[in-house]
Amino acid sequence: EHLGFQINTNMYSAVDGSKRGNYIAGPNTYTAADPYFLNETMSTTITKVSNYTVATWTTYGVPFGTGKYLYFNSTSGVYSKEATGVPTTAPGVNDTWSIGYDVLTTGTAAPIAATDGYITLKVKDSNGATYSKLKVGTLDAPADVSLLGVFVNNQPYYFGTADLSTGVGYWVTDATDFNNQYLYPVGTYTAWAESTLNKMKDNYKNAGADYTGKTVSAAGTITLVSDSVKIEANKDSVVRSKSFSVTVTGKPSTTYYVWVKNTNTMDSGYDSQPPMININQEKVYSDDANAAGISGTHAIGDYQYENGGGDTIWSNVAAATTSTFNKTRYYASIQTSTSGTRTIEFVTNNWTKAQKYTIRVENRFPNGSLYTSASASVKSDEVDVNVEKGAVTIVAAGDQSYYLGEEIKFSGTNTESYKTYLFISGPNLPQQGGQIQGTNPRSDGAPGVTDGVANTFKVIDVNGDNTWSWKWGTSTVALDAGTYTIYAVSQPRSAASNNLANAAFGTVSIIIKKPFVSATASQSTVAQGDKIFITGTAEGNPTGVKIWILGKNYPTDATGVKDETVNTDASFSYEVTQQTTKTLYPGQYFVVVQHPMQNNVFDVRPVVEGTKTYVKNMQLNTAGVSTGTNVFTLLGAGSLQGSDAAEALVQGINDPNVDDTYTKLQFLVEVPVIRIDPIGDKHVGDKFTITAATNLAVDDEILVQVYSSSFKPTQKSQSGEFSGATGTVKVAKGDSGMNKISFDVDSSTFKPDEYIVTEEAILQVATGTALFNVLEGAAPTAAPTVVVTTAAPVTAVPTTIATAVPTPIPTTKSPGYGALIAL
Repeated sequence: EHLGFQINTNMYSAVDGSKRGNYIAGPNTYTAADPYFLNETMSTTITKVSNYTVATWTTYGVPFGTGKYLYFNSTSGVYSKEATGVPTTAPGVNDTWSIGYDVLTTGTAAPIAATDGYITLKVKDSNGATYSKLKVGTLDAPADVSLLGVFVNNQPYYFGTADLSTGVGYWVTDATDFNNQYLYPVGTYTAWAESTLNKMKDNYKNAGADYTGKTVSAAGTITLVSDSVKIEANKDSVVRSKSFSVTVTGKPSTTYYVWVKNTNTMDSGYDSQPPMININQEKVYSDDANAAGISGTHAIGDYQYENGGGDTIWSNVAAATTSTFNKTRYYASIQTSTSGTRTIEFVTNNWTKAQKYTIRVENRFPNGSLYTSASASVKSDEVDVNVEKGAVTIVAAGDQSYYLGEEIKFSGTNTESYKTYLFISGPNLPQQGGQIQGTNPRSDGAPGVTDGVANTFKVIDVNGDNTWSWKWGTSTVALDAGTYTIYAVSQPRSAASNNLANAAFGTVSIIIKKPFVSATASQSTVAQGDKIFITGTAEGNPTGVKIWILGKNYPTDATGVKDETVNTDASFSYEVTQQTTKTLYPGQYFVVVQHPMQNNVFDVRPVVEGTKTYVKNMQLNTAGVSTGTNVFTLLGAGSLQGSDAAEALVQGINDPNVDDTYTKLQFLVEVPVIRIDPIGDKHVGDKFTITAATNLAVDDEILVQVYSSSFKPTQKSQSGEFSGATGTVKVAKGDSGMNKISFDVDSSTFKPDEYIVTEEAILQVATGTALFNVLEGAAPTAAPTVVVTTAAPVTAVPTTIATAVPTPIPTTKSPGYGALIAL
């Protein structure tokens, strides 16, 4: 390579003629108003005008010569010039005069370039050696040109008088010594310029350092590389349908040929195609695809490669049986960048044959040399890349068993292509595979998928990490329960004949089941005012179920038929509230839970028309009517009663035209009761439990009150007395068909009397009552067989709420009315 240096001289400009001490680089022209000059150190102060003659000036050593003229500059700004150098005006007393060179339009320009240069170039190699000269010119006859004292007189300036158009005068970087070895070794060279004018670099510093941009230029680098070429791949192996790249490193801005070597036995068909060079890459050139196959029109392909016996790249790459476009994609010419590199991308697809490929780079120098030329120098290199066959996988989320109407997620990987093609096979589906994306895989399509026609398959894009996924909604799919196989294929190939042999594919089997519904009541008997829950499971992913509760004169309007949402886990729960059961007449009620099946539409439903509510079959229509057919009248004149309505409903859902399904159950509504068990006589100080049976629900709250029957209004002269207990308890689960209520009593503070017990439901309408007596003294005990001394028992604090008995006015004890009757 022949290199030149350009010097930026914009920092130098013309100055006023009265300024001294500067050399200004400029054009070889003279104007009186703007002279360009080099000031000499010689100056003098004139004391006697008569003493200064032309001879006196010359004795001071002014270097006169051909084409050089004297220039006189005074501090007063008065100057004059003559061709002979003789002032036309006599100097004034005490004026200071200087002598300098004046650059005129005639004669030889001053200063002399060979001796008066002011820019020094520095070139340092990677070992730290700094050059004072470089070989410049041509390779045949390079000359040593100094880097010191360069006279910059043009803008832009090129070192060595380099000519951009001819290349003459550049640095000959491949110059050799007497042993034919390169003078300039491979490596990175650093170059910069320094100003030596008036010792500017030494005197003009930036905080003590050289002033970059002022006296020292910014450094540039030049990297000399060996005269060779290298090719490297970014991947040793690649799965087909993925891309890879190769990087060529060689001489800067140089043309090379790149091709897939020795692939001429391939025909570019399926599994017989080499990797192709991607289109529209920078400085990567291909022959015109339309000219492929026409002799003499593929200039790049006509390159005769080394050791080919005259064979060309065109004949060394794969043929093109279906498209001449492909053949020109197997080779290219490239141009390296100014740094000597170029990266080329290759693409593969599911037609690329899985094998090892050799990518070759080559060129013959000088460019255009024949392969038979003995003086030609061939530079080449090769790299191997292995292309592997990919694979397609598919899995189904969950346990691979699903109800019609559910959403099924399929996912997998595809390293073979950028799209995955799905179809379904199963009992009585098309042999080549059914269209899984349609509503009727049995008959959609021709029927089924068509081999090679992509839009007859479900096409899914593959992600950058080779994964894919798709959710199949089966709510509108016409399929029977059974076992089915889902195919995931790298190409739109069907299952007929041997089509899948030329593609990568995976399969997964799934079980499709018919949706169903199940339900139970939280209790078979419910007291009025108690809530009851209808809970169950509705498989098949319906959005909801319909709850029908039918009884005597119930429901009272169409809003009595309820819709309940089904949760994502297929469960549902409907609450018949306390307010609702409180108004229900005692008796038997029938419950039908209706499932809409996979189409998620209730085909049998209540429809209000005027003053009547009908249950209609929406799948049956009379002539000219599309609003369904009446099954029976639910509300209004002629409506069916209780059990008859329930039976008519299930028969309507059983219609063959209706796909809905159902489950049925019943519950009994009773009047709430509380039956307190007999308590018997108790003695003061006894601890006992009052129990009761009830049909109220578990956890219903019961207010229990135990109070003396003598508790009544008193006169002002008497003190009022109260003896008893009160509290709230919850209904507990019973073991004999009825639930139970328990209330603990401590009678330590009770006075002998008759006591009334009331138990009343707080939220429901239910009450129970009972009587018992509390007697004086302790309960009789059996006589002990051995007399022993025992400590007085400590009476525990009762747990019941009791009111202390005030000290009464002494009177004769008289039991109340109730106590008398009891006695």
